[in-house]
Amino acid sequence: MNYKRILIGGLVAGLTINVLDFLVMLMATGGLYEKFQAKGLFLKEPRLPFAPLWILGMFAIGILLAWFYAVARPRLGSGPGTALLVSFVLALMVHVPYNLASATWNPTGRLLPLIHMTAGIVEMVIAGYFAAWIYKEKE
Repeated sequence: MNYKRILIGGLVAGLTINVLDFLVMLMATGGLYEKFQAKGLFLKEPRLPFAPLWILGMFAIGILLAWFYAVARPRLGSGPGTALLVSFVLALMVHVPYNLASATWNPTGRLLPLIHMTAGIVEMVIAGYFAAWIYKEKE
């Protein structure tokens, strides 16, 4: 495995997730959060330093996407098909259970978890594609 390319691809994937996630927040969920904060359903201030932790977490996910693609290549072959499959499976594992629980138990309703789940899956698949595009085995 080419760990340097995993790191570079993972950082690009993490940047992709962060940018796309920011756009989703800006265009789709920001107003919902404000509405729910006004109703007292969400805290107005985070308990932890949320933004830096979230950004670092998305970079970690990007690196993991690149690593899983590198691990899957010998068995599934290289290329976009493997990248999309691996990313999609990982995205389902990450986003479906939490958002299903959130839609079930969260007092804010089902719209926010649906947006988070859908956007998260799309973001991870795109990011995984970029990570795979950058990854090359050592020569």
